[in-house]
Amino acid sequence: MLAQEPSHKTNGVTNPPVNNPQGWRNTFAPWWKASRAVLPTFLLTRLLLLILTYFGGVLFNIPNNSSFALTPNTVLYSWYHWDAPRYLTVASQGYIDKSYIGFFPLYPTLVHIFSILSHFDTLLVGMLIANLSFFAALVVLYRLVEREFDHETAARSVLYISIFPTALLFFNAYNASTLLLLAVFCFYALRQGHWWMAGLAGMLAALTDFIGILLFIVFICEFLRQYIGQEKTPIQKKRTVVLLPLIAALLIPLGLKIYSDALTRKALEPFAFLHPQATASIFAPWTTLITLIKNVVGNSPYSFAGTHSLFELLLFILLLTTLILCITGPIRLTQDQWPFTVFGALILLYVLIFPNLPGGIQNQYDPIPALLSTTLELFVGVIILARLGKYPWFHTGYLIVALPMLAFFTFQLFTSHWII
Repeated sequence: MLAQEPSHKTNGVTNPPVNNPQGWRNTFAPWWKASRAVLPTFLLTRLLLLILTYFGGVLFNIPNNSSFALTPNTVLYSWYHWDAPRYLTVASQGYIDKSYIGFFPLYPTLVHIFSILSHFDTLLVGMLIANLSFFAALVVLYRLVEREFDHETAARSVLYISIFPTALLFFNAYNASTLLLLAVFCFYALRQGHWWMAGLAGMLAALTDFIGILLFIVFICEFLRQYIGQEKTPIQKKRTVVLLPLIAALLIPLGLKIYSDALTRKALEPFAFLHPQATASIFAPWTTLITLIKNVVGNSPYSFAGTHSLFELLLFILLLTTLILCITGPIRLTQDQWPFTVFGALILLYVLIFPNLPGGIQNQYDPIPALLSTTLELFVGVIILARLGKYPWFHTGYLIVALPMLAFFTFQLFTSHWII
């Protein structure tokens, strides 16, 4: 079963779990413990965002010195910006034109189903699904990091990802929370050798966002890690052991094929989601970086292009630094954790190759708009930051920087300024 603990590790290989004689109680006990551990952080950060919603939603939408009152629904619709309207349009009306096909179907389908069942507003349903998914993602992330490292690192990982400057997208009607949940669960299942559960999670991730297909590469990497160097087994047994996990891995591209087939039935190209707009959406990684750097040095630091590009460049450098720290330095990952680094590198490479948002077009003033949302899935970077958090100076510094930036981006969303 998924929650069973492996007996031990030998040469970086997780041995099969031992049957737990105490039954269901011990099976769910670690998950209940993880849920209780992450609940305070989850509730406090949701409370913070609700407070920002109240003050920002009211004071940014009514004139000064006025007794005019808004409705709670109007305040809630302060979040109805950026890509939230696109996800909700797909949920309520389907893919009404080609520009929407970059928004993969799983999350909008969930919103559609629960909107029909509950008769609630689609924005409210979308936000509820996003937040419930985020809570589940925090629980799985806590379990994963606790098993790989320790309780303190797990707790800091949960805190750091919850207050990351762009973590407001986990609160809004976006697919970011659902994708994070499926990606982390896929990792957790892979590390336990639960290949079919990992394949199913990866398939659902591929139906949530194109980035989910990267889990196929991670699946193969983790499979090779666990089986290279094992003692030789009889040929027939070895074939069985090798074959079944690889079949499970094929579930991940199957998710992409399901969506491609659906597009074909609508008389569209099977991979039309790679270029939903008429302009090019695939770039050489170095081209994207060069454009970003040119924007920083070639524009005034007091212009939108200069300031926005500077933030993106600093964020990219931060995430690249966490990947470097994965393989070198005192907090580097262990030899058997290298698939984490592979996934992080794939995320950064992906965002350089596909720098635009699904429904957006190339913008000369904003070279990598997808960076701010896509890198939320780079949980290995958060783990590295959490490992650095054992130093009080870093922990305090992260809180001082992250919390005000989270509030700033939230208010930018309310006023329709920033682009994510």
